[in-house]
Amino acid sequence: MNNKSIEIKKTALYEIHLKHGARMVSFAGYYMPVQYDSIIKEHEAVRSNVGIFDISHMGEFLLEGKDVIKFLQFIMINDLNLLEPSKGQYSCMCYENGTVVDDLVYYEENPECFRMIVNAINIEKDYQWLNDHLGEFDVKITNLSTKRSRVAFQGPKSDDYLQPLVDVDLSQINRFYFAHCTINDNPVFLARTGYTGERGFEISFENKFAEKVWKDLTVTGANPAGLGARDSLRLEACYSLYGHEISDAITPVEAGLSWLVKPKEGIDYIGKEILIEQKTQGTENVLVGLNLIDKGIIREKYKIFKDGDEIGFVTSGGYSPTLKKTIGLGIVKKQYKEIGTELEIKIRNKLLRGKIVSTPFYRNV
Repeated sequence: MNNKSIEIKKTALYEIHLKHGARMVSFAGYYMPVQYDSIIKEHEAVRSNVGIFDISHMGEFLLEGKDVIKFLQFIMINDLNLLEPSKGQYSCMCYENGTVVDDLVYYEENPECFRMIVNAINIEKDYQWLNDHLGEFDVKITNLSTKRSRVAFQGPKSDDYLQPLVDVDLSQINRFYFAHCTINDNPVFLARTGYTGERGFEISFENKFAEKVWKDLTVTGANPAGLGARDSLRLEACYSLYGHEISDAITPVEAGLSWLVKPKEGIDYIGKEILIEQKTQGTENVLVGLNLIDKGIIREKYKIFKDGDEIGFVTSGGYSPTLKKTIGLGIVKKQYKEIGTELEIKIRNKLLRGKIVSTPFYRNV
């Protein structure tokens, strides 16, 4: 039996977080800041001003070769014909049964070079999955995850704060597009993407620039924010979290992401048959928004009931600082999906009254 403990890694910004007084936790193999001062204050800073997050624990791959587009068309469910150089695309990699290997974003640097950002908990699995399916495709995959740092700069004032620091016109970068530029002469990859429901950017750069870029961005007035606020922000915006709304047991269609499933005529991609069938015919289980009528907090894995019968489970839940009430997402049987349907959620052995509500709870982009 191997009793060797797993070493927890540190991002290039670890010491900066400690200086900011962050409370650090182990997440996806890294020490990460869960909060600095208050999760609610950090959440509200992103909604009203700008927040900056260390997301260096996430994975970053470079895919190069003449068959990159063909390969991604085979392994992704979205359609790369909708892409062009300097544009990114959100998609999922799926298993043959339609459940999800990971959800991710990839960016077309040029037709033979793509940058891919993957979930922190799935880096090794994704890298293996991609390499296992290369076959005869002429593609080289380089894992840059530990060589580069990544931050998210999110909030309604993000353009105003960032523009004086960069050598590009931010107004010319539309949502999901990107640019290679500099922040005070430090080279960065800058994409107008995010996970908060606000305007903003996700920025990647070599580790040696990490502390300088972070300091330059925080001097603008941006508020450092941790994983706690990142989760409450994405929940309000109803963005899927791997292992919650999507997983190796939940398909994109069940999770309300059927718009990702493209027909891609003439292209057989992994999971296509079952996903197209689900998109056309529907699924037995669907993702819904949840509110409580009674007082309490919705949490993941809580069971959902209707008239005493178990009909589903909570995938994510918590307090919404913006709406000042508890919110959640859950998977339920399709016959109970209508807005306004009342149900019960089991919390600490009590059935509390709740209802199905429209989503997203909040979005400003």
